[in-house]
Amino acid sequence: MLAKQRDSAAWSTIYSQHYDSVFRYLFGRLGRKEESEDLASQVFLEALRSIDSFNDRGKPLAAWLFGIARNVANSQFRSARKRGRTEPLLNGDFEDEKAFIGDLQAESMDLIEGINGLTKEQRETVVLRFYVGLSAKEAGEILGKTEHAIYALQVRAIAALRRLLGEKPGEQEESAA
Repeated sequence: MLAKQRDSAAWSTIYSQHYDSVFRYLFGRLGRKEESEDLASQVFLEALRSIDSFNDRGKPLAAWLFGIARNVANSQFRSARKRGRTEPLLNGDFEDEKAFIGDLQAESMDLIEGINGLTKEQRETVVLRFYVGLSAKEAGEILGKTEHAIYALQVRAIAALRRLLGEKPGEQEESAA
């Protein structure tokens, strides 16, 4: 594998093939464009530093990169918690968020609030499946779960979103007035 030899052309190809997906994953987790861009670059630097530890066990290189991205995002959350901040899924620049969730054809920011109400595993599944656009098999490789488990998490997440985004008390009377 040329990447293990730190071949610049190989790394350029890896970067161009995977940067957008890694960025989308981080943006889906963090919600701030600039921070997600910085951390996506950090993922590739970390990958380059630790390429010797990569073992091709039938999993794609992307799964390894997403594992690094997941660790980087989790480290960012831990650091924020130490500073007393909580980090919802998306909470940054409103215009960036609207453009990003436009891919989901969302009509309002209520979707973000609903996603923030999901469990960590459900949020990860939603981000990987719908924001990044991975298959259930690919998401399972990244999360260390079977394809069936990803489908189950996806079904539970969608059901939870339906409950969380359901009509709130008093809305029907207000809209009738």
